[in-house]
Amino acid sequence: MVTRKRILVTGATGLVGFEVCDRLRRRDDVTVAGTSRRGSDLRPEIVRWHLGAQPPPPALAGRWDVVVNTAADVRWSLSAEQAAQANVDSVRALAPLVSADTHVVHVSTAYAGGHRDDVSSADLADYRNSYEWSKAHAERLAAELFPRLTVVRPALIVGRRADGRAARFSGMYTLVRGIATGTVPVIAADPAARFDLVPVDRLAELILAAADDPATAGAVWTLAGGDAAPTVDHAVDVIMSALNGWREAGGHRPLDVPRVIPPERWHRFFLPFAREHLTERQNRMLDLLSVYEPYLASTVPLTATHTVDGVDATLRASVGYWAAANPRLAAMSPVPWRN
Repeated sequence: MVTRKRILVTGATGLVGFEVCDRLRRRDDVTVAGTSRRGSDLRPEIVRWHLGAQPPPPALAGRWDVVVNTAADVRWSLSAEQAAQANVDSVRALAPLVSADTHVVHVSTAYAGGHRDDVSSADLADYRNSYEWSKAHAERLAAELFPRLTVVRPALIVGRRADGRAARFSGMYTLVRGIATGTVPVIAADPAARFDLVPVDRLAELILAAADDPATAGAVWTLAGGDAAPTVDHAVDVIMSALNGWREAGGHRPLDVPRVIPPERWHRFFLPFAREHLTERQNRMLDLLSVYEPYLASTVPLTATHTVDGVDATLRASVGYWAAANPRLAAMSPVPWRN
């Protein structure tokens, strides 16, 4: 008799969790279950559970060999309280399911170190936003609660390499949506800054490599392009090429490539004038987009333990997949920003 390894995946309907579960279902050596706030009508093995707000449901009782924690709210604009509820309380909620022998693989972010490149600080001012702060807090809490812990820190996550498939659209896709719909008038970024992207299937491979090897407990892995990551200028060209390729194939006029303006110039010359002449909604959109600026201003590449290269094809496929999934938005004809 072969004993199958029991693996629990939190956030199983999210971008990362969906890909991890999809791969685990194809294996004969594991029994996989997932959790999601809303559950899944199509996947009976995915249990409805609002992590951090509810105790573990009875369906999750029993010993787990591995817990893969992909549950997170990746929005960068949350208040500190909201970010803590979503990304820290959810880690604490796993404690009743984790025994001394359970291997926990916790998915964090390559930017969890904030300004100091160190997750030890509890001061929000040491981080670019509440998301980074909450993910650093989550790492510290996970290290306290779980004796067998592996942390995986990815850069910005996009779709699969082969077809661009993504179960959820966040991060880079917010920028793509903004360009397509005209809510991104310009991109405030250093053209030479790194736009570090990670294919979700490559990330899933690394997560499962950690889950399959108990010896990885205690490790912190960072998955990023590093020196091989594309520059902002190049990434914008690839995004626009893919988006306009989809538009032209559908008979829609191609969009102009948005200007990339260095943040210092944007804030000194353009933004003060724009504030006076744009509508309230447009000014609010500028505030929301401002959270991206720190990530598009640094020319220092991420330090990676595991690298990704050649992401141009993945980026094209990811933009194409987004456009096919959101044809109304991708086919819009935005007009220049004027009051």
